[in-house]
Amino acid sequence: MKNAWIGLVALTMALGLTACSGKPSSDNAKEAFVRLLKDSGAGQVTDVQNFELTGCMEAEGAEGYRCDTRGQALLNIQGQQVPIPVSKNLRYAKANGTWRAYAK
Repeated sequence: MKNAWIGLVALTMALGLTACSGKPSSDNAKEAFVRLLKDSGAGQVTDVQNFELTGCMEAEGAEGYRCDTRGQALLNIQGQQVPIPVSKNLRYAKANGTWRAYAK
């Protein structure tokens, strides 16, 4: 019984580690993308529509994953809702437990 308990604990720990070390979820990437737009001074992001994250691969020469990112960001610029199409390969990496997006 003790060996079964130890095995269950080891399995649970292994699954927990693999869950945190994979590519970002679509929701995590979307939040990181919005943060990137805000930090770059693009304006206030009011919505992101049709967000897609595909082709994620481990980044070379940097931490994280490079993913093809597509969608449409709606920015509030001087009271106007301006749709901005997005089709870019971005790098996503975790920093202090939070996913961040990087254009380079």
